[in-house]
Amino acid sequence: MTQKKEQYHFLKLYSVDFDSAKRILQVLKRYRRKDVRYCILRDLIVTYCRPFSVNKGDKITKHTLTVKVVPKELRPLHNELLAIRNQLFAHTDYTYRQPKVVNWSTDTYKWFPMQFRGFDYGKLDNRIPEISKLIQSVESNLQARIDKIEDSIEQHL
Repeated sequence: MTQKKEQYHFLKLYSVDFDSAKRILQVLKRYRRKDVRYCILRDLIVTYCRPFSVNKGDKITKHTLTVKVVPKELRPLHNELLAIRNQLFAHTDYTYRQPKVVNWSTDTYKWFPMQFRGFDYGKLDNRIPEISKLIQSVESNLQARIDKIEDSIEQHL
C-alpha cells in the first residue's frame, strides 16, 4: 500500500469517527439523568478528538487529522475539547488536576486526604449545541477532502 492510499484510508476512518460522534449526540438526547449524560459526554469528546490524536499506520507511523478542517471560529471550542480529552478523559495529567495532599493523621490513625481540580460536566452539557455544530462542520470539511481525492481517483480509471 502506498502512503497516499493510507492517507485516504485514514480520512475515511476519521469520517467514521465523526459519524459515531453524531450518533452519540442522538443517544445523549434520550437521557436526562446527569450521571448517564456525563458518561455519554465523555465518550462523545473522546470519539470527536480521536482523529486529532496520534494514530498509527503502516506507512504513516504518526497520523493526525489537520486542524484545517476545523472552521476558524470553532477552533477555540475544538482546542478546549482536545485539552479536556488529553488532560482529563484519556489521561490523568498532574498539571491539570493540581493535586494537594494534607496530613491529617493522628497517633492512632493515618489520614492523607487529597484535593484536586475537578471538571464541570454541567457546563460541557450546556454546550451540546455548539459541540454539535463543531462536529457537523468538521465532518463536512473532511468529506469535501475525501470527495476531492475520490474525484481524482475516478479521473485515473
